[in-house]
Amino acid sequence: MGKYLAGIDGGTMGVRCVIVDEKGKEVSSAYFETPTFYPKPGWIEQRAEDFMDLAVQSTAAAIKKGNIKGEDIAAVSFTNMRSTYVPVDKDGNFLHNIFIWQDLRGVEMYPWMEERMAKYDMDWAKLYQMSGFPKGAVWPSTKVYWFKKHHPDLYEKTYKMLTPQALLIRAMGARDDWYDDEADANWWQICNADTFQYDPFLAEVFDVDINKYPKNYKSCVQVGQVPKDIAEATGLKEGTPLIMGGGDQQCGAIGVGNVRSGLASICLGTAGLCIGVSDTPVRHPNAACHILGLPGTDCWTMEGHASAAASAFRWVKNTISDLEIGAAGLLDVDVYELLTAQAGKSVPGAKGAIFFPWLAGEACPYYEDKARAAFIGMTLAHTKADLYRAAMEGICFEMKQMLEALKLGGFKPFELLRLTGGAARSDVWNQIQADIYGSPVEVVEVAEATALGAAMLAAVGVGMYKDVIEAEKNMVHVLKRFDPIPQNVKTYEELFAVFNDGFNDLRAKFWPGLVKFQEEHH
Repeated sequence: MGKYLAGIDGGTMGVRCVIVDEKGKEVSSAYFETPTFYPKPGWIEQRAEDFMDLAVQSTAAAIKKGNIKGEDIAAVSFTNMRSTYVPVDKDGNFLHNIFIWQDLRGVEMYPWMEERMAKYDMDWAKLYQMSGFPKGAVWPSTKVYWFKKHHPDLYEKTYKMLTPQALLIRAMGARDDWYDDEADANWWQICNADTFQYDPFLAEVFDVDINKYPKNYKSCVQVGQVPKDIAEATGLKEGTPLIMGGGDQQCGAIGVGNVRSGLASICLGTAGLCIGVSDTPVRHPNAACHILGLPGTDCWTMEGHASAAASAFRWVKNTISDLEIGAAGLLDVDVYELLTAQAGKSVPGAKGAIFFPWLAGEACPYYEDKARAAFIGMTLAHTKADLYRAAMEGICFEMKQMLEALKLGGFKPFELLRLTGGAARSDVWNQIQADIYGSPVEVVEVAEATALGAAMLAAVGVGMYKDVIEAEKNMVHVLKRFDPIPQNVKTYEELFAVFNDGFNDLRAKFWPGLVKFQEEHH
């Protein structure tokens, strides 16, 4: 057996291959950005062919960069952006571009979904109890119904509707069928949340053909092996096992060691996620958090989801940071290091400046599509450093809203929180998180936790470790711990109350009027 494992991460912005050893230490990686298209406001697409090609390219680049022998890689597994799909016909031709999870065109199907549910004496609450998914524009279900409505001819030609997991596995050589991930099946909103199996009744409610949905397999199962042409293109050894992986955020949870009850993980990446793990089926009392499986285990996850998160900080960077962007180029440093360093010069609470981070609407726990972003509370005393800190704090306040919602789901008190995503690279941001959440937080050695989680599934799949728990003990290593500072916790508790009041006040009247104006004038 080889001594290395490869995790291929097909994310929202690009595809990355990370190669680690049996102890979880990264030995090489490579990343390529995926071209993204925006045909209309709110529509976000990628070409499936581009996505698949980059899986091969990133693997080849990582192997070459690390000067790694193909025979030293024991297995390959996969992780992917979730709530995303593409239709394909029987001959393997893609019938549309990939519908990316951030795409909001499915919102128009809400009234139709409500009409269909009413015919079966159902509503959103009953749908949540069955499927584990509340009303939400991010889920692929709404986009499936949109596709069926606007492209009925293509829907009829559809053989399978596939997630990026299936695309990655096919790209690396498993060509006898399309293979998808059981632990992620609930995104379709026609599955039983407890069993992850398609529910014929829900398929009937929404008038869809259950046979057009993918065939799902459990994580850690071998679903193919690298063929000769992929071996030649990548440097992998022909016959290398291809192991079923899992969704990126669940793999990210595994990659930071969130594999048992008592822990929770928080990701501040392109999206924001709070994830709790349960060894029994769970539901949120107010349908605020969605339910999935934890790959490679018999556990369930309850998640809260934010559509922007660290993407909101990227918007701040792109909007007001021309000077810092130029300086970072001259100094050959990451621009975010400069921004967070400036934020560190401000004070907890940013002198009362507050950032509302809803640049892509508000998801969990209120699902307020009309929510919009804003800086508020500024005076002549505020500096750019205060704005940077306010932006970081506001993003964390949104995560705290989700964390508070998660706690209502019946979990044991969380002992500590594990952090992942781009923000976890910043000590300033990590301390802010500890102080806002009022909990110890830890970061782990491997920054690309999603790819590490996939590599851990590969390790289990080829018998390197007996299960995910054993893999976690051997492959996840804590790098730093941040304990909350009591004085800062008190400050943030006060400001969090103001933050929530602001959300509720704006939600009542201001945002509906603003959105109406935006729709009429833009």
